[in-house]
Amino acid sequence: MNENEISIEDFEQVEIRVGRIVQIEPFPEGRYSSHILQIDFGDELGTRKSLARLIPNYADADLMGRQVLCVVNLPPRQIGKHRSEVLTLGVPDAEGNVVLLRPDRDVPLGGKLY
Repeated sequence: MNENEISIEDFEQVEIRVGRIVQIEPFPEGRYSSHILQIDFGDELGTRKSLARLIPNYADADLMGRQVLCVVNLPPRQIGKHRSEVLTLGVPDAEGNVVLLRPDRDVPLGGKLY
């Protein structure tokens, strides 16, 4: 096992779930974040807040109603006066800007990645 490998048991502890963005607020004063997202994960987990840097790839109209993948079992993180409750997942484009990860079709909210 190389030093960066983790066990399948370690991976299974990370809860990556699908949610739907239901509210978006700008966060212009954020150093690393540009938006405050409210994400609905269904009845079991409810709605949680996430701060994310989504400029320049996304306008608010592109985000509303979009399904996204998030890590839901990390401890909350204080970012300025806001508390981010989940980590919204993305990968960098060629310029290093976030491209969100999402299912390629609508799936039930709260579904766990496996």
